[in-house]
Formats: sequence, structure tokens, C-alpha cells
Amino acid sequence: MKKLINIFIAIFLSLHYSCSDYLDIVPDNTASLDIVFNNRSTAERYLFNCYSFVPEYGSTWDNPGMSSGHEIWYYTEKGDDRFSNTTSWGIARGLQNITNPLTDYWDGEQGAKPMFRAIRECNIFLDYVRDRNRVPDLTDTERSRWIAEANILKAFYHYFLFHLYGPVPIVDTYVPVSATQEEVKVTRMPVDQVVAYMVKLIDDSYKNLPPKIATPATEMGRLTQSAALAIKAKILLWAASPLFNGNTAYANFRNKEGEHLISQEYSRDKWVKAAEATLAAIESAELNGHLLYDFSMDAIYALPEEIHYSMNVRQAVTERFNSELVWSVGKQGTNALQRQAMTCVIPALNQGKVTGSILQSAAQGIYAPTLETAERFYSKNGVPINEDKEWISKGYYSNRYTTQQVPSTEKYNMKSGFVTAVLNFNREPRFYGSLGFDGSTWYGNGWTDVNDENTKNYVDAKYGRNSGNKWSVLYSATGYFAKKVVCWENEITQTSQIIYEYPFPIIRLADLYLMYAEALNESSEGDNIAPDVYEYLKRVRERSGLKQGLFGQQENIGDVRVAWAKYSNDPTKPLTKSGLREIIKQERQIELALEGQQYNDLRRWKDAQRELSKPVKGWDVQGETEEEYYRVTVLFTPRAFTTKDYLWPIKENDLQIDDKLIQTYGW
Repeated sequence: MKKLINIFIAIFLSLHYSCSDYLDIVPDNTASLDIVFNNRSTAERYLFNCYSFVPEYGSTWDNPGMSSGHEIWYYTEKGDDRFSNTTSWGIARGLQNITNPLTDYWDGEQGAKPMFRAIRECNIFLDYVRDRNRVPDLTDTERSRWIAEANILKAFYHYFLFHLYGPVPIVDTYVPVSATQEEVKVTRMPVDQVVAYMVKLIDDSYKNLPPKIATPATEMGRLTQSAALAIKAKILLWAASPLFNGNTAYANFRNKEGEHLISQEYSRDKWVKAAEATLAAIESAELNGHLLYDFSMDAIYALPEEIHYSMNVRQAVTERFNSELVWSVGKQGTNALQRQAMTCVIPALNQGKVTGSILQSAAQGIYAPTLETAERFYSKNGVPINEDKEWISKGYYSNRYTTQQVPSTEKYNMKSGFVTAVLNFNREPRFYGSLGFDGSTWYGNGWTDVNDENTKNYVDAKYGRNSGNKWSVLYSATGYFAKKVVCWENEITQTSQIIYEYPFPIIRLADLYLMYAEALNESSEGDNIAPDVYEYLKRVRERSGLKQGLFGQQENIGDVRVAWAKYSNDPTKPLTKSGLREIIKQERQIELALEGQQYNDLRRWKDAQRELSKPVKGWDVQGETEEEYYRVTVLFTPRAFTTKDYLWPIKENDLQIDDKLIQTYGW
């Protein structure tokens, strides 16, 4: 903090903005703060400077959720460390430390943005803009809106620190550069106080935000009432979750004043407040035009159900500023993400003959979903594959690592005649929309007419093949590919590449629906489940294709009670609070797969000790034949995830500078 406080802002950032580009910022001239805030134009640029610290949720470097868990895995090659040293992935491999912490948002180092500096920028802005003698050409309505935006951003930056470090300092005022060393020292505050502070900031400010963006061409990404309420809902969901709600594993985590930093008593009321806040965010979002995305509204050609429903979840992420996106800012690092996720898809017209270095550089396939991620998706019957009575009775589950040939009836999801794993058959549409795999089709990249066999793309991922390890670098370590985060309109050919960037979701409507279902279930008295839990789960599942009439379904399997009663070997699971909790957790991990949510969910649920201690697995991507390739391979055996790993450490040097700080428990 001393380092942050001693930095005087002599450079403000000018802003060229247009739709999602409006955070492409470049240095302008130097000026004193008095000059910056003497007119509307330069003051507005300072506001956009406050926005510029929002982490890039689509960046595998800047968003720790994208790489810190085991949802994806990277390849490693001897002598090639271009990707093995990514900081967040270092956390996944157990390399977090107190000397030089990885993805260090506390200090803004190791690939992370400086959150305390972001808060300080907001406080500077608020000090000047609240003074009505400053920015004289600013209208009262604009002034109120700008103040609200800075307050919500300040709450969001506190939240971002809170969800990684737990108890954090509350920095509510601007400390001038003339302050003494003692005046800039801070202390970690109890989680409940931090939460109350963030919520109050939002409650006191959000009504001065616009209900929705009136001029999308110039303002998309700026905060709205719905976005602010969604941030509040996220804060209260974390506060109610097991990590912070009666977590006795942190009984000895106290500040120097002796206060418990994490609540030791469970409170059901925290779940009630989370449910109320999430419903308010949903109602605001829906009132202002947000709805679950439907790809059929943007499709060029008529689509079969298989493609339509698989594309719903994919384009809910990659369609620029679509109706489901409640909040995102800027381009969010999605150019690099898409390059890491894409593989070289093979149009049938080329008969598999694809060469050229541009394909290697543009389509790397290194952001690779693990085998566990692939197994987590439901069967076509909308239940887990290890519970599906049909999967079990027909031997699909026990033989899931064996292979079979793709029949023509599966031509939209897989290449007819191709031999691929049994695991890849009879899955729900989100499986095919989220993952690419050996033998899978890949809608887009020039393939728009689904019945045009000459342009249909497919993945050929065995060793030496175009989608696999062909050049000994830049390939999927697991045999799966993150199709979900790749815009279908991208065009990668042997001679050119066009990659369409998009604002990666910070919060989308489906996330809010699942948050509400979770909070409502947890706030239930015993097994007296509120009907809305089933309703909001059903909305998400039906949009994903789990519904009556799809693929011959006679029942509405969007309703988890119906799906489990008909197809699961645990038919009463949705009828109990604990059973429904498991269903909601899996639903979140499926719907929000590859969006950086799972790692954080596992932490707040206190499930990471179990899930992130498991071996990381994939196919044997060095295999050239079906027999060699379809061998389950352990890619990494992690050390045990322990209590200390739930919250991140502070750099040791920071504790020496500020003797009021204490280290995160266990570090």
C-alpha cells in the first residue's frame, strides 16, 4: 500500500471508445488533478481510467478462474515453456507462494491488475467530482451518474479482492501523497464488515445509474442498474457460501485486534439475503430487455436441433453484447483466448490436407478441457452419465473409454464413419456446443450450411493429424478443445485469419438464474423446496435443449424432477435440499463451463479440497491409432489442496512494510 500511496497520478488516460472498444486506452499528456477536473472532457477520461482496471475475464492470465483449477490443462514440451509459466496455471500446479505470489492482485504483479490502485483512482475521482465547484460544465444528472459509477466500481474492486483473499482492508477515502507512513497503513477487516461496506456502496448508488444503455455505439460496457444489482448479488452469494458462512476451519484467522476475520456461526439469513438480491437483479435485467440468448435469431440458415441448441450456450458467450450479457467491459482479452482455444478444423473439401504456418499460429488448441470436464456434462437425458439408467444398462458408462464408429444419424455432432470414444456419444447439446474432440464437427469457420458436406468442419486430433500434435508444439494436452469460447464467425484459412473479439461475460443472465436457484435452495427450511428453484433451473436447461420433444423426448426433462424420476438411478434426488444442492452445483459447472467460474465455485462451496486434489486426466494425444489415442492418461498428480489454498497469500514484503497486516491463514 505504501508503494501505491506514493504514486502520484501525473498521467491520465485518454479514451477512444466505440462499442466494446471503448477501453482501448493510450497515454495522453501530463497534468495536475486540478487541470484534469476543470472540464467535462478530461474528467470523463478519468472516469474511463477507473473502468480500465476491470480484470479481463476472458484472459487466461488476468482472470485466475480460467486456469487456476483443473477445468482445463496446458501442454508442456521439454525446452518449450511459452505456456507452462502462465501464472494462474502455476496456481493449478501448486506453485503459489508468499515470496512472489502468482497472479498478485494485492500488488498488481505477476499478470494481475492493481486492485488497490483501482480503488485509489475511484477515490480520487469521487473527491473531485463530488465537489460541485469542479467540472463546471457537468450537468447534475451526469454528475450523479458518474459518482454512482465510481462507487459501484469501487465496490467491485473490493469484491474482486474479497473473493480471492477473503478479509481485506476497506479503503474508502483518498489518502494524499503527503500522508505519513503510519497514515497509509491498513488492516484486514472481518468479512462481514467488508460485505456490508460493499453492499452499502451499491445500495446508495445504483439508482443513479441508467436502467439500460441508451447509446450502445458509444457506451456499451458502462454500468447499469442491472449490472450493479448483479454485482451485489455476487457479493452476497459469496458471503452466504460455506467458505465465509460459519467456516470453523478459520477459527484462528484473526486480525491483530483479535477479531475473527471469517464468521464462525452459520447464518441461514445470509442465504435469504442472497436470494432476495439475486431476484432483484434478475427482475431488473429482465425489465430492461435481458433474456436468455437464442442462436436461431442470428443463424443464417435453418438449423437442425442438434446445432441450434449446441450453439445457444456457445453464442451466449461469444455473441457481442447479446441480450444475455448483463455486464462486461472492453474486449476482455478474447483474441488471445480464442487463439489458445481454437484447433485446426478440417473442411471435408480439403480431404484432410491442411498445411501452413498460419494455422499453427492462429489455431493453437492449447486451452484444453480435461477429461473430467468432458465427463461432467449430462447425457442426452439430462442427468449425470454415472446416474443415467440407460447409460448403465447399455454399457455406455462402463465402456465409455472404448470406441465406436459414428453412424450417419450423428452427422451434425460428429463426422460420419469416424471412430471416436463412446464417451462422446449420447450427450446433451451443451457438450457438443462447448467441446471439440477427435471426430467432432465444428460449426462455423466457413461452414454455415449444415448440409453442405464439402464445407463441413471436423476435428482430427490424433498425433500427426491437423488438429493434433502435428508440429510438436501448440496442441491440446487432453484431446479436448474449448469450442465454447471461439466465435463461430472466425475465419482461419491457409492464407488468412479473421478473429472476432467479443466482451467476455463478467455476469450473464443464466448465471443469475443459477445463483437464484442455489440461494433459494440453501435458504429453504429442510426439504421444503421453493417452486422457483425448479423453475429457474428449468429455464436454463430448456434453453440448452433439455426439453420435451427434443430428440424424441416424451417428457419435459428441463424439469429436474421429471428427468431424475425417469432416467436416474437416484430418482428422488431433486426432492431433497442436499440432493438438489448437488444438482445445482453440476448444472453451474456445465452451463458456465470454461468461463472461469468453476475454480471459484469450488472454493466458495469448500469442495476444492476434494475436487482439486484429484489427478488431471486426458487422452493419450501422442497416440497415432484409435487404440493408442484412446488410453486415459494422467497428465498431472497435484499435491493435496488444503485449507490454506482457499484464500490467497499476501507478499511477505508487504507485511514488513505494514505491520498492521497479517498473512492469510496457513501461509
